[in-house]
Amino acid sequence: MQALAARQGGAPFLRLTGIGSSPTSLGETGRYLTGIAQSLKIPFEFEAVSDPLEELNPHIFQRRLGEAVAVSSINVLHRVSGNSLANLLGVIHDQTPEILTLVEQEASHNGPYFLGRFLEALHYYSAIFDSMEATFLCNSDDRKKVEKYIYAPEIRNIVAGEGSDRVERHEKLEKWRKVMEVKGFQAIPLSENLVTQANLLLGLYSCDGYRLTEDKGCLMLGWQDRPIIAASSWRC
Repeated sequence: MQALAARQGGAPFLRLTGIGSSPTSLGETGRYLTGIAQSLKIPFEFEAVSDPLEELNPHIFQRRLGEAVAVSSINVLHRVSGNSLANLLGVIHDQTPEILTLVEQEASHNGPYFLGRFLEALHYYSAIFDSMEATFLCNSDDRKKVEKYIYAPEIRNIVAGEGSDRVERHEKLEKWRKVMEVKGFQAIPLSENLVTQANLLLGLYSCDGYRLTEDKGCLMLGWQDRPIIAASSWRC
C-alpha cells in the first residue's frame, strides 16, 4: 500500500478479497487494512469470503472490467490436496492473474509413513525452535503464543493426523514447481531490487542466524543451514 501511495499520479483503486475459514479474523483483517488505506489516502475496498478453498469458484471474485488481478497465497495451499488442489489452481489460472506469489514451508511433511514424517518434523521444527530461542526472550508472551497457537497444532497434526484428519501437508519447493508447471503457470524470477529489499529487512533484526538464499529465481529464508520458508512467483 505504501508503494501504491507513492506512485506518481496517485494510487489506483485497490480491491482486496480475503479468503479464510474464520469470519471474525477476516473482519478484523478488513478493518485493519481499511485503516491503513485511509491513512495513506488510497481508494480501497475489502471483501471477505469464508468459503472453503476446495469450494472456491470464479463467481465470488465479481471481477470488474479492466481490473488487474494479483493472487497472494501464504502457507495455505499445502492444506488443499489431490483433485481439490488441481481444481483450485485451475480456477486461479482462469482468472489470468498478473502474478501469483506462493509462500510455503520448505519441508516434506506429506509422506505416507509415520516414521518419515516424524523425522522430517523433528529436524524442521528443531531449526524453528532454535531460531526462536535466539530471537525471543525465554519468558516472552509472544513466543508462548506462537508456540501454543501455531507450532503445537502443526506438529500434532503432522505427527498424529492420518487420512482426512491430517491437513498440514507441507511440500518442498521442488514439488511445488512441478505442481504449478503442470497447471500452466510459469515461474517469474525475483528481481535484484526485491532481493536487496529482503536483505535490508532481514538486517533490521539483531539475530544473525537467519539466511536468505536464492534457488532458481526463488527466495529461501533459512535458519543457519536449514531452509525454512520458500517464496516464489508465477504467471499464466
